[in-house]
Amino acid sequence: MSNHWLSWLVAVGTGAAQAAIVDCQPQAGSFTVLLSEPTGGLLKAAELKPYLERLQFELDQNRNAQWINLPDTPVRFVSCPGRAPALDGRDHSPALVDGLHTRRVLLEIWGQLSSEPGPGGASLPSAQLNYLLVPLQQAANQREAAAGALQRLRYPEAGTAPTQDPVQLVARSSDIDAFVASAFGVKLLRERSFDPAHRNLCRADVLLAALAKRPLAGRAKSELEGLRAFVLTSAGRAISEAKADAAYSKTGLLRLRASAKPCDEEAKP
Repeated sequence: MSNHWLSWLVAVGTGAAQAAIVDCQPQAGSFTVLLSEPTGGLLKAAELKPYLERLQFELDQNRNAQWINLPDTPVRFVSCPGRAPALDGRDHSPALVDGLHTRRVLLEIWGQLSSEPGPGGASLPSAQLNYLLVPLQQAANQREAAAGALQRLRYPEAGTAPTQDPVQLVARSSDIDAFVASAFGVKLLRERSFDPAHRNLCRADVLLAALAKRPLAGRAKSELEGLRAFVLTSAGRAISEAKADAAYSKTGLLRLRASAKPCDEEAKP
């Protein structure tokens, strides 16, 4: 597939509004997380590009990522000005997802930034973020077993310190790490890179368990529970498939692990 595919314009709702799905080039030689434009009234049009660039810098440079990077193929964040998917995810057609998956995009993040009353009546930023785990959506499109690929969460988290900065509202959470580790583990398992797949899936299990302690409800809670169950099942698959693969090292560490309890020995982050 060409690295330069056409832009997509997809109708939203009755067709009166349009969501722009312009191409966004992934980071060459890396796995990629796309940061797409949020909707909502918090930021003016001229503020969207600087917001995405600051968010990209914060996520790429100023945090200790908690997933397991490959030595030669790291995960990088890319800001995507002008790319604004619909909130319900309808724009991510099978063809679009296939293109993202082929170019090693792990995750696309977008959503809505607005404001809500804070302490003393001050207005504080709030967000509803969508996380599309591309390898899981690709698996679902190919009729393979997969958990819900689109995870939705609201911010600020209950009990966190208020912030006026919409970048910090998004970047300070470890949720992104949980979803990157989940998508990365599934992608690597599909590529039969068993050891890093297993390590990322078990790291994802720990991070998702911490996320699940928050007071989530409804679809957000059920989708998250489904993702964590799928992550554990996939970690077990990494072990069993490695043992069954004649090309896997006879001294590989996964030969010492039990697929029924795939993450019992995993170190906590």
